Amino acid sequence: SDHAEQEAHELAATIQRTPMPFTGPLFKFALFQARLDEFYLFACSHHIVADGSGIALVGQRIASVYSAIVSGAPIPPSIFGSLQDLVDCESEYEASDDFLDDQAYWTENLPAENGSRYRLPHAAGEHDSYRPSAPVQLDAMVLRRVDELSRAWNVPRSSVITAACALVVRGWCAEDSEVVLDFPVSRRVGPELKTLPGMVAGVVPLVLRVSPESTVAGFCAHVDTQIREALRHQRFPVQALERKIHARGLGQLADRVSVNFLPSSFTLSFGGVTASASYTNLGHRGGFGLVFSGDGDQLSVGTVGAGQLFSNSEVSDLAGRLQRLLVAMAAGPGRSLSSVDVLSAGEYTRLDGWGNRSVLTQPAPPPVSIPVVFARQVARAPEAVAISFEGGALTYWELEEAANRLAHLLTDRGIGPGHCVALLLERSAQAVVAMLAVLKTGSAYLAIDPALPAARIGFMLTDAAPIAVITSAALRPRLDGSDVAVIDVNDPAVEAQSSTAPPVPDPEGIAYLIYTSGTTGVPKGVAVTHRNLT
Repeated sequence: SDHAEQEAHELAATIQRTPMPFTGPLFKFALFQARLDEFYLFACSHHIVADGSGIALVGQRIASVYSAIVSGAPIPPSIFGSLQDLVDCESEYEASDDFLDDQAYWTENLPAENGSRYRLPHAAGEHDSYRPSAPVQLDAMVLRRVDELSRAWNVPRSSVITAACALVVRGWCAEDSEVVLDFPVSRRVGPELKTLPGMVAGVVPLVLRVSPESTVAGFCAHVDTQIREALRHQRFPVQALERKIHARGLGQLADRVSVNFLPSSFTLSFGGVTASASYTNLGHRGGFGLVFSGDGDQLSVGTVGAGQLFSNSEVSDLAGRLQRLLVAMAAGPGRSLSSVDVLSAGEYTRLDGWGNRSVLTQPAPPPVSIPVVFARQVARAPEAVAISFEGGALTYWELEEAANRLAHLLTDRGIGPGHCVALLLERSAQAVVAMLAVLKTGSAYLAIDPALPAARIGFMLTDAAPIAVITSAALRPRLDGSDVAVIDVNDPAVEAQSSTAPPVPDPEGIAYLIYTSGTTGVPKGVAVTHRNLT
């Protein structure tokens, strides 16, 4: 085949994705022959049996046995520890002061429960699967610039890249002061664990504090410090502690993005023939991950994970975003984080459209009052329905004329700019007519809910001191005991008034008063001007 290597990888991926029931073998091996002198050996195990370091030990043992067989030499003894050795190592750790120290550290530094802080809505589809992406190689020039600054800052390249990943996650969906990433670790901190091929690996939370005033260099140093602290305490089973503290079920995971750095491919000797070995599993299941592999100028990024952050993004898009951010970070290590753009120019253009920036950035038009704005609407659509209520309707023109007539009645009774008029009316078309009429006089209205207790109504009338109250005959008794002038909204004299519009009020004048609820003290009146509303 002309694509033998690709086909071998695809076959291996198919085997890897096939579930391994606990009732059957928890490991699989396959040998693919691509050409006469080219072979691919695939080794796969359930994660409960071995992690990445463990499967590498298995590969080394296979190469050692093969080399002995082809040379006719005795098969060397295995250097593996046993499963019991692994259990003993874990038991000794759990009984040690190191365990207590690690437990105290993570109890104090465990991130707060964040629910779905980093989850974005998306449509299920081809990206909504665990299948890892094809890796995309990062630009060598970008990597060299990062390396130069890494040496200048004395911060590893991986810490700088992790810092960039954190800024992407934060900028994309959660502008919080804290970003939490999942950070896969080997947990093989002692020499006794280096020869045990079992499942030891784990994941620790990387808690990063982001201040907009922090510099790029300062944030990278902070990320490096947090990584070092996390690695110092990596052996502790943090996920078990999170489940306990945050009351998660065994299958529930924190909804976080993971950042994983895989070792570059390593070599094995099969009877004097050098073979290159690499990993096909790019991370733990359950969360979305960014996976970096390779070294030097040959660093690639891939993605893995199901149904979470960036699930609708191509890995090439994410690689481009990371590279732009890394270039910006390298160009200005003294810049504040708030000045570093995470979004692309195209994304900013879309945001401007969604946010109507073109309108918001135009000079503000001269202020006008509410009656002026309403008059424009009347001129645009005089016959359009303005109010529908209980089977009846008023057009804009009818509402305008009704409000004008009531406004002239109010003016004839000495009501005008600087006054307050209370409205004690049920929700109705009449209430809207009364509001507009008061606004047309230049007075401010105070809407009072008839359902309020008498004491609350009395307080508002005393505090606001309206010149008059517009109400109905049915609600007139609610004003007993008050000496304020009362105007019946159904007064027959209204119909005799002119329907022409009165002079427009000052846009800086008060349009209405509204009172706070008073739940934390005495209710307070708030004055809102026409200009605030138009």
